[in-house]
Amino acid sequence: MFTDKKPLPAEPHDHAANNGVAAELSDEAIRNLTGFFDVLIQMDFAQKQLNTRSDEDGKDLQNTASVTA
Repeated sequence: MFTDKKPLPAEPHDHAANNGVAAELSDEAIRNLTGFFDVLIQMDFAQKQLNTRSDEDGKDLQNTASVTA
């Protein structure tokens, strides 16, 4: 089977190449991405803590046995 696609580069950081031009991020772009992922991690951690506290209090949303019809 013949395809026009070129094989991927051997180096992992070259996999981000776009039409043969390697993608490079500026220092500012890296700081922005780092900050973005830091906020996502903090939000996930806060949500997990909230869920843990709700489970301990018996106020979790998954507990539907106490709901009356």
